[in-house]
Amino acid sequence: MLYSCASIGSPTGGPVDMDPPIFIGSNPAPNTLNFKGNRVELEFDEVVTLVDQSEKVMFSPVQREMPRLTALGHKVTVEFRDTMKPGTTYSIDFANCIQDNNENNPLENFAFAFSTGDTIDTLQVSGIVLRARDLEPMQKVVVGIHSNLNDSAFTKLQFDRVARTNDRGQFTIRNLKPGRYRIYALNDADRDYKFVRTEDMAFLLDTIIPDTYMETTMDTVFTKSMAVDTVTQGTHTVFIPNDILLSMSNEGYVSQYLYAYERPDYNRIYIKFSARSDTLPTIKVIEPQVRDDDSWYKLQRSEFNDSLFYWITDTALAHNDSIRITLNYLRTDTLENLTYTTDTLYVNIKNAYKRQLEKSKKDEAERYKELKEEYEKNLERLRKRAEERKTERDTVKAEMEARADSMELATVLRTWEKDSIDRIPFFDFKLTSTATVDVDAPLTFEVVEPIDTIMMSGFHLWKQYEDSLWEELPVPALIPNEPHEIMKWSMPVKWEPGATYKLRIDSMSVYGIYGTPNKTIEQLFKVRGLEEYANLYLSISPATGPAFVELLNTGDAVQRTATVGSDGYAVFNNVIPGDYYARIVLDRNSNGEWDTGNFASHLQPEEVYYYPKKISLKQNWDIEQSWNIYEVAVDMQKPEAIKKNKPEKKKWKKNDTDKFGEEEEDIYDEGPAIYTGNKYTDYQNNNRINN
Repeated sequence: MLYSCASIGSPTGGPVDMDPPIFIGSNPAPNTLNFKGNRVELEFDEVVTLVDQSEKVMFSPVQREMPRLTALGHKVTVEFRDTMKPGTTYSIDFANCIQDNNENNPLENFAFAFSTGDTIDTLQVSGIVLRARDLEPMQKVVVGIHSNLNDSAFTKLQFDRVARTNDRGQFTIRNLKPGRYRIYALNDADRDYKFVRTEDMAFLLDTIIPDTYMETTMDTVFTKSMAVDTVTQGTHTVFIPNDILLSMSNEGYVSQYLYAYERPDYNRIYIKFSARSDTLPTIKVIEPQVRDDDSWYKLQRSEFNDSLFYWITDTALAHNDSIRITLNYLRTDTLENLTYTTDTLYVNIKNAYKRQLEKSKKDEAERYKELKEEYEKNLERLRKRAEERKTERDTVKAEMEARADSMELATVLRTWEKDSIDRIPFFDFKLTSTATVDVDAPLTFEVVEPIDTIMMSGFHLWKQYEDSLWEELPVPALIPNEPHEIMKWSMPVKWEPGATYKLRIDSMSVYGIYGTPNKTIEQLFKVRGLEEYANLYLSISPATGPAFVELLNTGDAVQRTATVGSDGYAVFNNVIPGDYYARIVLDRNSNGEWDTGNFASHLQPEEVYYYPKKISLKQNWDIEQSWNIYEVAVDMQKPEAIKKNKPEKKKWKKNDTDKFGEEEEDIYDEGPAIYTGNKYTDYQNNNRINN
């Protein structure tokens, strides 16, 4: 009866384990009072592991010496190394670092508390931390509170109680006493739970008062497949405030000092400072002797004077291997004040550059010698042939050979002349604009060394008409892109949409600082027609103060900027069709740029809001969008497509192949939908379920 009744096959392994570990008990029990030990054991229903515990687990109050955490079998053990404080509530926030051993399913938002006194503190506050400039969720940053309401507590004292943000930027600080607190967020680079000016931070000026109230809701029980199982009425304790928004920024403070200096090649001195400055240093050459003024250099600088290139225009000075200079500049002293200091610096030519330069000169000399020898050899051969023809009796043949030799001689001369011209140094003046230009774009140019002289008489611009005639137009002046920019130049031409233009720049119209002229440049340009663009009109409300809108590409990078007018409109004309996003900055000081916060001045960073949808612009379309910047909650505004700090996704993988041999898809889960008391968490979980 049993013969051949079985079929051969591979076991499937059963359904995928999608459940996190379940907490089943502990020693001591949760919320134990008058705890006297220094060791906590937590037990779960399956074998567990700890993942990134040093980054995720937070202890309150802050421990001087990090407790020891271990996972063995079904248990997690915490061994405290600091002396326990009497009458204190201790809490351990594990975040999602406890996972099962097989599928790495995390136990989300797990926390444990006990007290060394007669009572245990149970209040909590919740919220979210977003980066102020672009509303990115700030992951794994410290959020802490101080019962000391003085500003100095943030810089001099460790937090009373702490939490760490999860992968969505959300936080909950648990086990608080009743009272008034100041709350802060800190990207704590040195892990001392105190703010230093170089760290990212966020703060609220208002104090918070933790409290609770009861709320009755309709609770839904779901099956594992997210189908509705049961709907019941439930009562929850709501902990408030549960909607704290902290906007994180960096003051941009850096101590000012001389960071680096070098002479990368013979004609440049490079000076690098550690921070921005509104004051240029004073530089003087003390050896060898030069004129006591600034005529020996031309300065190329960054916008904020933190990177400086001194181009040595004095060729005699440039050919010195060693130059000694004095540099008088502002430096931060021990009291964090800027004071002038003077350093004496030796700037020597780099050995690698010297070897490269010597090799280049040697190669050029050898090439010139070879060409000269070849040229003289050809001339000698042709002279000998001319002497031989003098004795030739056949005059017709002799005349034909003479003509051939004359043509060959002319070829030799042209080759020599061309090579001689190629060896003449020219100023590297490049046109960087492409043949197709936008209607509102200037012509752009780049140089590899500073410009000394521009003669606009050598610049010519023509416009083509339908009958192929060309009309010469006035040429706009060549100007630097920015006041500090001497290596990038532009020419603001007023283009006619759809027209064709021709530009010619004669040789010797632009000279570099070493007297070399440019080569001739000729280029045709086709201007895009207006029908190739789209126009975008954003009607913004409420528009109660100065603001500007940034049009962003799919990488969240700024493409265009427009000021919000008094009518509440931000207008973007002549935009290349494509997918865009928009961000508005409430520009409280009307300087046209986003400004960071400052803790000492109680200054919050300027507010930023995102248009919550993608904007698709099509060719020859005008798009008008109404945008209420407060309509969508700020943590939900930034579109997921351009968000960089995205939450972790649990990824399960079924069997590599099913019974038909086809690969099965991976399954993704975003975590359990549970009530947490955090408005941001519950809002997102409910939103996910409803969708």
